[in-house]
Amino acid sequence: MTGNGNPSSFIEVRNGALGRDEAAPTRFDLFSLRLFVDVVDRRSIGKGAAQNFITVSAASKRITDLERTLGLQLLQRGARGVSVTPAGGALYKGAADTLARLQQLAVTVAQYREGAARTLRVSSNLVSLSSDLPGVLKAYTDAHPDVAFTLTERATDATLQALVRGEADVGVVTPIHIYPESLMAFRYGVVRHVLVVQQGHALSACSSVRLDDAAACDFIGLEREGGWDRLLHQVAQERGLTLRVTTRVSSFDGMCRMVGSGLGAAIVPLSTAQLHALPCGLALLPLSEPWAEIPLDVCWRQLPEPPDDVALLLAHLKLVRRGDEWPAALSGVPRLNPRAGEMLAERLTAVPA
Repeated sequence: MTGNGNPSSFIEVRNGALGRDEAAPTRFDLFSLRLFVDVVDRRSIGKGAAQNFITVSAASKRITDLERTLGLQLLQRGARGVSVTPAGGALYKGAADTLARLQQLAVTVAQYREGAARTLRVSSNLVSLSSDLPGVLKAYTDAHPDVAFTLTERATDATLQALVRGEADVGVVTPIHIYPESLMAFRYGVVRHVLVVQQGHALSACSSVRLDDAAACDFIGLEREGGWDRLLHQVAQERGLTLRVTTRVSSFDGMCRMVGSGLGAAIVPLSTAQLHALPCGLALLPLSEPWAEIPLDVCWRQLPEPPDDVALLLAHLKLVRRGDEWPAALSGVPRLNPRAGEMLAERLTAVPA
């Protein structure tokens, strides 16, 4: 429901479907279902309310009304947020699936408007955008000029949520989270990371380094602390190290410029480092770490059959993927451990979001 009381914002469950004897059918408010999904995703009624532009008290009342409609407690409320009950978990899974299907239905029907062009919605994390993905997507649109697409940068967890909700058609992510059951995936490629320091830095003459060697440096990090930052800090913690992040910027390009200005060291994708090496006066140091090579996966929502244009894009990405051929190692950098993706996922899923 959008707040205007439009009856089309409800889904009716016929008499007896809930095991009750009500004379009237039960009506699910779609807005309340969307709110419930957002609250569960964020583990907070306040954050769910903000996502839907309503007050916390209004959001709380809608959740309470939903519980009253079903005659079940859906959430456990606590000082640190909310968690789902078994009934709430079942509703969350079904509601997320229903909302995603409605979203896909709206997109599919919109194609029949006169002159309407289907827009493929691709979501990718920052690491993926540093790979060859932008060029691959450009080659696809050159070969299919009638297809438009939007490319949105999102963190891996946000991309997975967008796919589950039907807000994205294809996602490119790093395997740092367990994928929802409703998604399919295949390995697309690998992004190798290196340590960059200013030319003349004490480490610049090294043939390769480990994180331990760079721990004394001031580090440049990304402004939002995502999965990559959590991985680095957890590896450091396991080794009894402390990483000093003194500057945060919004992109890997910005990190390279900060390093070139002498503000510290950074770990960035090799392709980005190579682009900025000469202009910024950077020394690129191979990392002798198993997590220095990060896998990329292509994900999409599991359906009986994906829409034709999504299937074509997936076929194109499979054709150019490099996931089955691990790249040759740089001097001093080991090849990616076949279990590195699993190790990475195991590490980060254990870290609180």
